[in-house]
Amino acid sequence: MTKLQTQGKELDLLIVILPDNNGSLYGDLKRICETDLGIVSQCCLTKHVFKMSKQYLANVALKINVKVGGRNTVLVDAISRRIPLVSDRPTIIFGADVTHPHPGEDSSPSIAAVVASQDWPEITKYAGLVCAQAHRQELIQDLFKTWQDPVRGTVSGGMIKELLISFRRATGHKPQRIIFYRHSQAA
Repeated sequence: MTKLQTQGKELDLLIVILPDNNGSLYGDLKRICETDLGIVSQCCLTKHVFKMSKQYLANVALKINVKVGGRNTVLVDAISRRIPLVSDRPTIIFGADVTHPHPGEDSSPSIAAVVASQDWPEITKYAGLVCAQAHRQELIQDLFKTWQDPVRGTVSGGMIKELLISFRRATGHKPQRIIFYRHSQAA
């Protein structure tokens, strides 16, 4: 990949066939592609690829389509603006969750993720943000935050603000309604 970049060639999509027992290779590859290089990637396991199942290949194609900005489905009611609490005014839909390390992994961080719709009124495209946070912390630390800047004073930001700005850029509208789904385990 580095060789392609030095030659001035852009790589838009990387499809990788991984060995069935790949250890940390999958995670390392995804991290490098998504965070270091900004390349869309799709990983497939050898055992699935060589079966040549039409269903498997169709599922991979659907995943790739979404990753490169396509839509796999659109609700007829969304196109005709007949979805209650969504279609009548610009609406953004959020979803959030925190994943924790397995018991016994005392030093690993918890991972928080937030997604938000980006294409009102169709609500088929979502942008997502992920951040590492304190071990076993259920409250999403970067959801909303404020800090003091020596020049600008009190500054606000965080995952919510970033996704709201992204929604406005994508749709041309500020959301007039926010629907927020938060996965949580009962106490």
